[in-house]
Amino acid sequence: MAVLSQEDLDFWEQQGYVIARGVIGRDQAARTAQAVWDFAGMDPDDPETWYPEERRGIMVEMYHHQTMWDNRTAPRLHEAFSQVIGTERLWVSHDRVSINPPERDPEAPEHGLHWDMSLEQRPVGGGVQGVLYLSDTPADQGAFICVPGFHKRIDAWLDTLPEGADPRRQDLLALGTRRIGAQAGDLVIWHTALPHTASVNHGKGARVAQYITMGRAGDQISEGRVNFWRDRLSGLGRYAKEREHHESPTAELTAVGRKLAGVDAWD
Repeated sequence: MAVLSQEDLDFWEQQGYVIARGVIGRDQAARTAQAVWDFAGMDPDDPETWYPEERRGIMVEMYHHQTMWDNRTAPRLHEAFSQVIGTERLWVSHDRVSINPPERDPEAPEHGLHWDMSLEQRPVGGGVQGVLYLSDTPADQGAFICVPGFHKRIDAWLDTLPEGADPRRQDLLALGTRRIGAQAGDLVIWHTALPHTASVNHGKGARVAQYITMGRAGDQISEGRVNFWRDRLSGLGRYAKEREHHESPTAELTAVGRKLAGVDAWD
């Protein structure tokens, strides 16, 4: 059975996001979450460890734990992206994880809506992005938040802005947001034209998540992708030999996983 039903795909077309349920098992999600806690030096059972003074933001610079690669190349996760993108010949992203603890200020407002794409080219294009929940995440517990359906009206909205106005500095919350709660092991895929962020956590527990997306694979093996995986390099374009290069073994990949990682060619 396909991961996404026709109803799911119709919802994706209209709303610009969709939840792919159970793309990894709950046990696998829990193992990954524990690896994230360990890497961050935090105790999931001790909230006092969730707010280190030196930490800024929710991101954890971890890329190469075996469980992370298992998740990136999980068959159901691959199929969900394949259904949305329209091909199984995909490369997976080089992205990280996050821990979003409860906000200590109960009055803290939502903030940080953004795009991870250029808005210069018109009409605005875009690909897809994704976040895999590693913990059960009610809507008020730091869930992914976006402006549903904005991929269908972003160009018209841009046309309404005064000349010279920066679209990234507008009141994006006023566009109408929705928090997307889901369970551990569920994947939220969204169109890159949707303003989005991790919402302020007003819940009781922390949200732990892994960011994963896919795009159409190139025709040639990418040496950069091979190096990223083999040498455990940091991601997001830096590709430096940081902590994981020195501390972690190279992850094992399945046959399809090697293609998704760009280590082996699809042909």
